[in-house]
Amino acid sequence: MYYNTNNETGTRLTRSRNNTVKQEDVILSVFENNPTNEFTPFEVLSVIGFQDPDCKWPITSIRRAITNLTDSNKINKTNNQKIGPYGKSVYTWKLI
Repeated sequence: MYYNTNNETGTRLTRSRNNTVKQEDVILSVFENNPTNEFTPFEVLSVIGFQDPDCKWPITSIRRAITNLTDSNKINKTNNQKIGPYGKSVYTWKLI
C-alpha cells in the first residue's frame, strides 16, 4: 500500500504505487529465501543492498513495507531484538 502523503496524482501516483508493490515483493522474498531467520529492517536493507548494489531505498520505505507485510499476515513481528546501527535495540520480523 502506498500512503499518498504528498498528494501525488496521475502517472506519478501510479508509478509510486507500482514501486511500493515491487518493494514489498522484494522484501518478502528476503524472508521467503531465509524462512527460519529473523531480520531487523536494517538487516533487510543490507540483504537487498548486497543483492542489488544500485538499490537506494530509504530505511523508511523498508519499514513501511514491513508494516504492510505484517498487516497482511505474511510476516510476524517477534519479541526479539538486536542492536541496530545506532546502538539501539531494534525488533525483528520473520516469515509466518
